[in-house]
Amino acid sequence: MTTTWFDDDPLFNRYYPQNPSYRQYFDNEWGIPSHNDQQLFELLALSGFAAGLNWEMILNKRIAFSRAFANWDINTVANFDIGNITQILTDASIIRNQRKIMAAIHNAKIIQQLQATQSFDAYLWHHLQYQQVVLNVHHFHDLPRTVAASDQLSQQMRHDGFKFAGPITIHAWLVATGFITARPDHRGIELSH
Repeated sequence: MTTTWFDDDPLFNRYYPQNPSYRQYFDNEWGIPSHNDQQLFELLALSGFAAGLNWEMILNKRIAFSRAFANWDINTVANFDIGNITQILTDASIIRNQRKIMAAIHNAKIIQQLQATQSFDAYLWHHLQYQQVVLNVHHFHDLPRTVAASDQLSQQMRHDGFKFAGPITIHAWLVATGFITARPDHRGIELSH
């Protein structure tokens, strides 16, 4: 499938035709609801690493990130120690930002705690009142940087201890994971099990 996207998005128009990982991500993952806690954690961590950077850069390093973070196994990452952190900080194939690395590990611990009573997926849908937010906009430049639902979830997540969970990061992550859909084709509307 070829993703239907906004014709006025310069980054999509630049990277989508040329970059296979970018195409794969947008065709098969972006904006399609996931109920997989590991995938949700991965994309939350990558969204944190993407703060202030280009998403194409993150996608180009995705395999390296996965290798550095134990394929995003939540329990393994939650138990990373100083040795793991030191090793990650020497890995030139990823973005070596100590604050972002520490946030990913910290957030794995928070998710691990949540999973004692519910899935991360269930936690998110609960705080979004089990409603996918649909953004009916016709141009990329009309896409909001946040909406009320992402602002509220960001506030809740920060209250619950998550790091790198500011409103813009959480909004972008919710769009990427399909809790908020901005796809012009509105593909993948599927709520919690």
